[in-house]
Amino acid sequence: MASDDSNPVDPFDSSTPQYRAYFPEGSRDDVEFRLTRILSLSARRWGTHVENRMLAATGQSRSRWQTLFVLSVAPPPVTTSLLSARLAIQWPPLIRTLNSLEADGLIRRTENPHDKRSRHIEITPAGMEVVEQVQPILSDIRSTVFAKLSEQEMELATRVLGMIVAGVGEAQDIGDD
Repeated sequence: MASDDSNPVDPFDSSTPQYRAYFPEGSRDDVEFRLTRILSLSARRWGTHVENRMLAATGQSRSRWQTLFVLSVAPPPVTTSLLSARLAIQWPPLIRTLNSLEADGLIRRTENPHDKRSRHIEITPAGMEVVEQVQPILSDIRSTVFAKLSEQEMELATRVLGMIVAGVGEAQDIGDD
């Protein structure tokens, strides 16, 4: 490991009697809870940190720059439903973001010739300029936050988080039946 401290953040005071009533020490429930707690905590802290830095540097909210980024790398045509799936967000907030981006000239929406209920969304040159402004800031944030991790640790974390995402997807599919 790149760091001597293998558990730098205690995601929960696991020594409290109330905690142990639900999660016996050494049990799978205990390990699963600690994993989900640190996953939630790290996602919230990462999101807040990036959001604050990006707003200060560019004036762009997370929903705006993430939408622009996905549009900048996705092969066209991109529909609202495809964008919603790639961003893992519901339609109402996505539509608000798209309306805002379109009003600012950062995206263009056109009628889908194959489905009149659907629209194609494309990033404009002005939207690409925002992506070009955002990327170096994101790279700097990632470099700073992940500085103590080796490439192998980051690859392992990526595989584990990918398995979690897949597991959530499978659980949602089961719940939808």
